[in-house]
Amino acid sequence: MNKITKEYYRNIKTLLPAYGKEEKRLFNDIYLRLDELSHTKTDLTYEQICEELGSPQEVISEYFFNADINYLVKKIRLSNYIRFSIITFLIILFVLSGVRSYFLYQSYKAVQNDIVVYEQTYIE
Repeated sequence: MNKITKEYYRNIKTLLPAYGKEEKRLFNDIYLRLDELSHTKTDLTYEQICEELGSPQEVISEYFFNADINYLVKKIRLSNYIRFSIITFLIILFVLSGVRSYFLYQSYKAVQNDIVVYEQTYIE
C-alpha cells in the first residue's frame, strides 16, 4: 500500500466510533481492496480511490445503515462505559495523590521544625 491508500484507510478508521469483530472484518475487506487497487494502478490518487470505493464518510454511513442497531448500541455503550471508568479512575488517582502530597509536605514541615540547626551555648 502506498501513502494515499494508507491515508484513505486511516480516514475510515477514524470515523468509526467502536471496534469489534464486524468492524475488524470491514477493515480487513477494505484493506484487501485497497491493496488490490494499489497493485493494479501504480499512479493511484485519493480521488480515484473515492470513485472506486466511495468516500470514507459514505463507506461508514453505508456500514451503519446495514449494521444491526443492537450491536452498534452495545458497542457504543461499552466504549462509553470504558471511557467513563478510565476518567473516574484518573480523577480518583489525582485526588489521592494530592492528599498524599499534602500529608507528606506536612510531615516535612514538622521534621524541619524539630531539627536543631544551631545551638547556643552560654559559658558563665
